[in-house]
Amino acid sequence: MHSNNQEEQNPLPKKTNIRRVIHVICIIGFLCCVVWLIWYMYSLYASRKQMEELLQNYIESSGTVESSVPETTPEPTPVASTEPTPEPNVFGKLSYPDLTDYDVPEIDVDFEGLKELNPDVYAWIYVPDTKINYPVLQHPDDAEYYLKRDIEGNSSVGGCIFTQYYNSTDWQDNLTVIYGHNMGDRSMFGSLHNYEDSLFFDEHPYVYIYTPEYTLVYQVFAAYKFVDRPLLLGYTMNDPDSFEYYLQQVMNGEMTVDALGAHYNEDVELSADDLVLTLSTCVKNEAEHRYLVQAKLVAVGKIEAADEATTDEDNAG
Repeated sequence: MHSNNQEEQNPLPKKTNIRRVIHVICIIGFLCCVVWLIWYMYSLYASRKQMEELLQNYIESSGTVESSVPETTPEPTPVASTEPTPEPNVFGKLSYPDLTDYDVPEIDVDFEGLKELNPDVYAWIYVPDTKINYPVLQHPDDAEYYLKRDIEGNSSVGGCIFTQYYNSTDWQDNLTVIYGHNMGDRSMFGSLHNYEDSLFFDEHPYVYIYTPEYTLVYQVFAAYKFVDRPLLLGYTMNDPDSFEYYLQQVMNGEMTVDALGAHYNEDVELSADDLVLTLSTCVKNEAEHRYLVQAKLVAVGKIEAADEATTDEDNAG
């Protein structure tokens, strides 16, 4: 009788204990979320601050180079010329027009300074009216190295804009794929999703790549949602027939998982000899998909080395 009274006076309700455990777990989960959010916001701030410093220290921008083509072209007057015929502007398999007919943003990149900061920097990418204005990096051994590292090699939620070592760094592969995160503040490649809007797609047809030797102009011909499949490993891009078939599939809408959200410029002619640039980023809440913007090389500008110009002036003196 005494034993029963003791049990009644000192009960150990299991439900209360379970509730306490659940309560503790919820508190720990909440604190983890708060810590993660603080870390994420700080990483965004640090990434943005680092990019502002890069733009300030290594970039000189002076708007656009106005096209030298007049609005109305007068009838040509035949004039005898003794000037030699200029050499074709050969780049890769094809010859390309120069930048005369394109209003190319004039961005002077201090590649020497950037390479001192990180020798993996080999180009700069710019897309007008987006936040895409970044160095392009490639690690020689680790394909995913810059996925979660900044330009200084530190851990970073935003990573870098980068290519994998499956691509060469001379921009003469049939298909070059550049990767970047889809950040919440639209930084990195987040603003690629602007191309989901048909008006933006029509009004922003060019992507610009700057290297120490060249300025490259690419014309956008497709923007669409794709499955999470590595293009450079999943398709045979070096075979002309396979590459041409792949381009036909893209333009026929066979590569997208969302036909209604895809946009194409059918005026852009494509062939197996073309050099194609693919910009790839994530799709929010869709880990199985990627968003791609694809463009074809249409113009090439050769950059005169400053040291060569100095040498010429010295020799003239």
